[in-house]
Amino acid sequence: MRGLELMRLWAALGWVLVGVAVWLSLGPTSAVESAWVLVPFPYHDKFGHYLAYTAMMLWFAGLFRRDLHLLVAQYLFLLGLLLELTQGALGHRQADFGDLVANTAGIASGLLLARAGLEHWCLWVERALGMRRGRA
Repeated sequence: MRGLELMRLWAALGWVLVGVAVWLSLGPTSAVESAWVLVPFPYHDKFGHYLAYTAMMLWFAGLFRRDLHLLVAQYLFLLGLLLELTQGALGHRQADFGDLVANTAGIASGLLLARAGLEHWCLWVERALGMRRGRA
């Protein structure tokens, strides 16, 4: 992990992101469907999966050293896989291979964005808040 001043806050918010993804994946379908009712294009749910996993990958890439980013990506892939398998076992949800593809594309995008330099987002925020004067 990086030496961040607000590491506990960043980590807690990251786990909130994971919790929201789990709830949206396993919770009642009516809540999820109502969240996407205003999106006027087909496969909007796949876009949601893509954005969620991009956000989670980029978020956690900001908390961990670069050499751990692939491990984070693997854990996020496993999370998506387990959620899809769990959906298949539930009576009110169904597994969708397309969701897993969208999750994986999101993870890859988040990883590419991190490698392009956005992995330092949390350092930039801490500097903007005046917490990190000249420290990397």
